[in-house]
Amino acid sequence: MAEVKANEDSEFKMEIMRDFSLRRTRARIVRLVDSNHDLRAFLTLTFNYDVPGLREANPIFNKFIKRLKRMVPELKYIAVPEFQSDTDFYGRKKINGGSVHYHLLVNFEMSHDKLEKIWGQGFIKINRVKHINHLGLYISKYVGKNLFDIRYFGMRKILASKNLEQPIIITVLKEIKEFIANAIGNIPPVFENKYRSDWLGIIHYRMYGQ
Repeated sequence: MAEVKANEDSEFKMEIMRDFSLRRTRARIVRLVDSNHDLRAFLTLTFNYDVPGLREANPIFNKFIKRLKRMVPELKYIAVPEFQSDTDFYGRKKINGGSVHYHLLVNFEMSHDKLEKIWGQGFIKINRVKHINHLGLYISKYVGKNLFDIRYFGMRKILASKNLEQPIIITVLKEIKEFIANAIGNIPPVFENKYRSDWLGIIHYRMYGQ
């Protein structure tokens, strides 16, 4: 019984750590997006052949970025690699797992045909995102439980250009109170949520727009 209890405790702690990691990764995406308001197009890049691993896919993606920079020298982007379903249309398990595809935000607009030619690996989809109010939250939803797929091990879960504006994070309580009083005042939050942390207790999360 003691061994069973130890296994249950270990699994519970692992689940807590996974949840914390997921929230932290999503929060990083939200902060980056909210700090770069010139990101205005949402792209999805897919392969028309089987590419099940990031070690194979990321070099192809990086070459695409290099080609794109020749067309857009001031290119800014945030990209999230994701895996397609591990089962096919008929519910059969894929031997190597689902193929990689990329979701990314960019700071330019380009015709579908021109961008698909630059990508050169398969289908692309372009969505304009000017109408989306909480863009960071919209993008972060693509980081899900498959974040812990073994194929992510040792690989970056967020790919981003180095010229992005970085968020300023305040952690000292006194400075936080001063910022809220001086910069926010009575401005209502654009998003608000509350959740429980096993380390910190009840967390109140509020996001303010410009």
